Amino acid sequence: MGVSDMDLPCNRHELPFRKDFMTPLIIVVGFLGAGKTTYLKNFLPELVKVGIEPHVIINDYENANVDAEFFAGLAKHVTPINGSCVCCGSRDQLIGSLKNFEHGLGRVMIIETNGTTDSEELIEMLTVAPELERFSPPTQISIIDGKRWQKRFWHNSLEFEQAKTANYLYLSRMDEIDDVRLGKIIESLRKHALPQEFTDSCQFALIVKNLSEKLAEIERRSDLGETNPSRSEYRIVSAQPHRLGHHNHSAHHFASFQINLPERLVRASLVKFLGELPESVIRAKGVVQFTDSGDQYFIFQKVDRFEKPQFFPIRKPSGDCSTLAIFIGPAIPEKEVRAAAESLLSS
Repeated sequence: MGVSDMDLPCNRHELPFRKDFMTPLIIVVGFLGAGKTTYLKNFLPELVKVGIEPHVIINDYENANVDAEFFAGLAKHVTPINGSCVCCGSRDQLIGSLKNFEHGLGRVMIIETNGTTDSEELIEMLTVAPELERFSPPTQISIIDGKRWQKRFWHNSLEFEQAKTANYLYLSRMDEIDDVRLGKIIESLRKHALPQEFTDSCQFALIVKNLSEKLAEIERRSDLGETNPSRSEYRIVSAQPHRLGHHNHSAHHFASFQINLPERLVRASLVKFLGELPESVIRAKGVVQFTDSGDQYFIFQKVDRFEKPQFFPIRKPSGDCSTLAIFIGPAIPEKEVRAAAESLLSS
């Protein structure tokens, strides 16, 4: 599953600064609403505590700036990439962002993928792209939704595919499950031969720190003429082998659309509207300002039809991120949702 803390040296501060150090590349994968953004909100401060400078790329449907607002002040740079898949439609934008990254000792690049990403294809692309020779082969952490894992009916296979390539797992919503449910999750992972050991944000920060130090040690030995490593020799933490030519997004047919919202909304009206969304809307999110909240803005999120929406206060958003809603799912009746929004939210 990876390397232990005992395997890696801890002499990063003894090494000179170089702009060409190889940078750890971390990808965070998980199904829609699994808790990737919440995990990163906890993980990024842990990286800073251990002396690692995080840089983040967010890939999401329609408007990645919504989730980018969560990370204000938590990462050195946050780059939003809109699109259904960074290994297909947004591939060039992702490669361009990574290619222009300024490498340096103690830095890490983190990619938060959207909820329907084909992780196998993404890892393959990141591993073989010649433009990314200054990044380590990707290390994947998959967010396992304790409440919904393998309860997504026809989406179970996609959720499973996103987890099978993982080096590490994180179990979200632990406070919403009991020991019986936890046992079923462990049994499911065992049945599919997936990693069964979970890590938390603090432990994973140490893993990333040690990976960074190991990469720096390899560079130091190379400078001294002790080694002449190729990129493949940097595979300290690697994902499982990947097959070529099996990428097929038509299997899940996910789509999204965005609507602009009134400048201010009645909170109860929005909650009612979200509660009446069609079942095909797997996730809804956006930025709102309520009539009773003064100048405060909120990001809202809702996963599944019967879940209550969550609201998170944020600073005033910039530009194209103000008062909007995004809907994600397979075969969403867009006209119906737009008509309901116009009638409910304008009242």
